Amino acid sequence: MKVVNLKQAILQAWKERWSDYQWAINMKKFFPKGATWDILNLADALLEQAMIGPSPNPLILSYLKYAISSQMVSYSSVLTAISKFDDFSRDLCVQALLDIMDMFCDRLSCHGKAEECIGLCRFPSTGVDTMPYWNLLPPKRPIKEVLTDIFAKVLEKGWVDSRSIHIFDTLLHMGGVYWFCNNLIKELLKETRKEHALRAVELLYSIFCLDMQQVTLVLLGHILPGLLTDSSKWHSLMDPPGTALAKLAVWCALSSYSSHKGQASTRQKKRHREDIEDYISLFPLDDVQPSKLMRLLSSNEDDANILSSPNRSMSSSLSASQLHTVNMRDPLNRVLANLFLLISSILGSRTAGPHTQFVQWFMEECVDCLEQGGRGSVLQFMPFTTVSELVKVSAMSSPKVVLAITDLSLPLGRQVAAKAIAAL
Repeated sequence: MKVVNLKQAILQAWKERWSDYQWAINMKKFFPKGATWDILNLADALLEQAMIGPSPNPLILSYLKYAISSQMVSYSSVLTAISKFDDFSRDLCVQALLDIMDMFCDRLSCHGKAEECIGLCRFPSTGVDTMPYWNLLPPKRPIKEVLTDIFAKVLEKGWVDSRSIHIFDTLLHMGGVYWFCNNLIKELLKETRKEHALRAVELLYSIFCLDMQQVTLVLLGHILPGLLTDSSKWHSLMDPPGTALAKLAVWCALSSYSSHKGQASTRQKKRHREDIEDYISLFPLDDVQPSKLMRLLSSNEDDANILSSPNRSMSSSLSASQLHTVNMRDPLNRVLANLFLLISSILGSRTAGPHTQFVQWFMEECVDCLEQGGRGSVLQFMPFTTVSELVKVSAMSSPKVVLAITDLSLPLGRQVAAKAIAAL
């Protein structure tokens, strides 16, 4: 049988709408038996084709799921392919990858063929040598158990030794950023002892430095919004774990933004305009037109409707970052902007609960970090209208706080600060 190009074979199957079973039969006809599907990089080719657009291709994903179920491809080859995906701005694609991992993640353990174990633990980035720490993991144990056990040990000790950090690094690349971050946050939220919860924050911050940028995108863009919008999870945000999580989230946000500020992402430069537009459509913001901004900035201070009108979309999401023309196509900037829009929505709602208390703790930590001289403030992404809601909170109802959280370099920032202080 004539061997065809693997990509062409996948595209042909998609165009002719083959079922997953038909696809598997025809693929085995197209290619000889001498080479395994892992050598041909089948998992990588399927994921590459499935993740081209803003949302995953369901038919091609069904081929990959069939390949996993029928053991055409190994778990290590699938994990390696997934680890190459780094565009966390595409929520639907991220969710699809998580669904794929759910198919086999619980069955992963650290035994089997030596080459597969090494493959699972190989650092995916270009130019980084194979990690030699895979034999540090206990044999025949699910990786989630290994993660929870090693975290419990470092939490009890109060510090992370080199052996532990190597194990965390291996688990990060085996399970992926979302799996790693999500499970460690779950462990933090289980902690009811205040001293241990605060200790966990410091430990997790140091552990997350293994890949702080990607962890921050996952934490602020997926995990926090999920906790804040799901009422069944609000109980987990109560003090002390809720306070600890708010502190950790702010630390990660400030660390990532400070190191990220002013640096252009190589991947972002290579992205096509179509991908950028697709990304923006997934995370819509109220991008105010310049003409509207000029009218707003030149309006009279005594205009009672300038900041309070609920019918004007401009007043609901306009932030200092937009007036400073911060690049909202950047993933971190966009995640921060959307998180602060969610925070503003929660503060303005009439539903009180642990989630509203968490938001207050988050904002208080932002202010504390500002007062301690923290650079690269993320508060520029906060809508101006949030200020009037924050001053209603007793812990933040002071002129000092108002002046700290508003951008006084902008005319509108000074207007907002003046109105908020006058309302105290």
